[in-house]
Amino acid sequence: MLTRLDMIRGLKSLHEIRATDPVQEELRGWYYYSPPVKPRAYLSLSISDVAYAYCPTKRDVYLRKVTGSKGNYEKPQIINGTAIHKVFYKASKDVWSIISLGKDPIESFNSLAPELECPQNLQNYCIKLYKYLTMLWLSEVAKARSSYGGESIGLVPWLSEVRVDGSMLGLSNRLSIDAIADFSIIEIKTGKQEDFHKLGVVGYALAIESSMEIPIDYGFLIYVNGFNRDSIEISTNAIYISSDLRKEFLDRRDDVIDMILSEKDPGMPASCPDSCPFIEVCRK
Repeated sequence: MLTRLDMIRGLKSLHEIRATDPVQEELRGWYYYSPPVKPRAYLSLSISDVAYAYCPTKRDVYLRKVTGSKGNYEKPQIINGTAIHKVFYKASKDVWSIISLGKDPIESFNSLAPELECPQNLQNYCIKLYKYLTMLWLSEVAKARSSYGGESIGLVPWLSEVRVDGSMLGLSNRLSIDAIADFSIIEIKTGKQEDFHKLGVVGYALAIESSMEIPIDYGFLIYVNGFNRDSIEISTNAIYISSDLRKEFLDRRDDVIDMILSEKDPGMPASCPDSCPFIEVCRK
């Protein structure tokens, strides 16, 4: 789902699902004044506070929000993930600039020489990923121009690092979405695919609906891996943001709110991922 044409093909498989299982109106984000969308309290939660279950008991949220503990965010997994997000943002921004200025996409690709922020061990991978993305997007624009003429501005890639206000849902007023394209949420992940990742997409969709009153029914999860092999490995999942997923996100949000308000320690989980920023705090 890296190009607009890929996205269109991915969405076709979801239209039929939406037709047979439409979103219940009361689960749209613009119903922020009424339960179940209305939160029990307004605690400026992040999407990860609510959606992600790397810590099954949510003790990481408890430590951060209730005890004020500081996590260690210098974990390799976190650093790598941040670097990959920066590459996507830089590639998207540069392609936007080339197309909006009316430059030739092929000639412009040959002149790209980006300065990328990434750890030394990922330098080669990040450069390769940047070239892959810019080549993909610019070639799509070049193909459209040769076929249909004009500037083909509609094929410019995603809007990256989009800020949205989620405060009416009890979330942060400065949520950052990885990207938006064709009214679809795009989230970029590294590492193992997790079922709860789709709830992050749901949360961002609800936030946009609450602040902009634009219906968002679809999203894409893009998994980027292959660091150890210095090989670009990308897989994608298209998501229909259904009523059931919306209910699950809202239920999790309210559970987190209850935990924070009660200040009750949920306890350590049976196992902890090494990438957890609070693993050292938990084990004390």
